[in-house]
Amino acid sequence: MIKHSVIALAVLATSATAALADSVDVRVIGTIVPAACTPTLSGGGTVDYGTIKAQSLNATGYTTLAEKQLDFAINCDSPTKVSIGGYNRRSGSMAGATESGNLTGRMPVTVFGMGGVGGVGLGLDGSAKIGGYSMRLVESTLTADGNAVRLLSRTGGGAAWARPTTREIFFDPTWSRALTPGESTTLAPLAFNTMNVKLGVQAYINQRSQLDLTKPIHLDGLTSIEVSYL
Repeated sequence: MIKHSVIALAVLATSATAALADSVDVRVIGTIVPAACTPTLSGGGTVDYGTIKAQSLNATGYTTLAEKQLDFAINCDSPTKVSIGGYNRRSGSMAGATESGNLTGRMPVTVFGMGGVGGVGLGLDGSAKIGGYSMRLVESTLTADGNAVRLLSRTGGGAAWARPTTREIFFDPTWSRALTPGESTTLAPLAFNTMNVKLGVQAYINQRSQLDLTKPIHLDGLTSIEVSYL
């Protein structure tokens, strides 16, 4: 037994020595999270304003379009607290607004019955800015595991959760913003298996004089909705 052990050790030592002639690293990475949460949107996540007649656009001002809504859901494997954020993928295209470093700007029109909320752009037609839009979660439709709950929001990563009048809105004109279902009394995020809510989008079109209306113009807004674990 001892002899066999020595031989085995010798072979292992020889193999290890030979391997030192060349090497390659194996890196193992990953993240352990409490549960997996999957967001879904109805209609493939597309808000379609259909055909907008050029003559219906305001010649010297912005044309505000009607709000459209999609069904938004988050399904988790087990009760989980999450934050929900919207990130602009069409930077530099918001008409009538200066975009902040957060790629958002102040809406030049009233949407969702509120003025001065944050928004993003509708893309470019050549170098012309087509317009912009804002997004919200409709609090009156928000449920977690079938129960009506409140909506909390915070601006900036380190801010406390609160219930401002703009709590439904995805975008702040200056800062990053996150939303979460929560308790209105404790202002704390709520763990859930399933969340359901209506997601509202309201857009506006740039003034007619700023667009080349001799050809079709295609609205091209794009926002990524990200769900982060708390």
